[in-house]
Amino acid sequence: MKGSLVLACIVSLALTLGANAAVKEGDTEIDLLAGWSNLNFEDNGDMDTFFLSSSVGYFLTNNIQVSGAFLGAWLDIDDIDMDVYGIGGKVKYHFRPENQYVPYIGAQIYWSKADVDIDNISEDEDGILWGPMVGLRYQLNEYNHFYVEYQYQMFQGGIDDFVDDGNLIVFGIVHRFK
Repeated sequence: MKGSLVLACIVSLALTLGANAAVKEGDTEIDLLAGWSNLNFEDNGDMDTFFLSSSVGYFLTNNIQVSGAFLGAWLDIDDIDMDVYGIGGKVKYHFRPENQYVPYIGAQIYWSKADVDIDNISEDEDGILWGPMVGLRYQLNEYNHFYVEYQYQMFQGGIDDFVDDGNLIVFGIVHRFK
């Protein structure tokens, strides 16, 4: 009986601690993510790359967030060296924003520039990187969250001469300002 009461108290306390809204209207936050990507290149097979991105976001409602973002990706494999930079935006819809675990879906679009060096022949191309994303946030404390995110990336413009599409899995940290 005593053990059941202690267990009930612990569960109640855990639920109470997670009851604070993990995300809410008016919050501003900055995030940093890093990850690994597998890109499918035209006539060159698949290639791995390292990816970094940062964004500043604002919650319009408890569920909807808009962000301005910057990205960078660097790869150097055999005779191919490619650096991609982009600036753009994201929009995300958060489900269950009042919980400690907050799943979300979203979309992103970036103007991107690629500096490509293949067999010592250099080309600069620009275009659009865009696509859907899905992720899960975990509230570490009142101000910081950890998240994991999957992105499907599509390319248009001159940059799609080199890259068809991509799958990206990233891990990141978010710092919320109150």
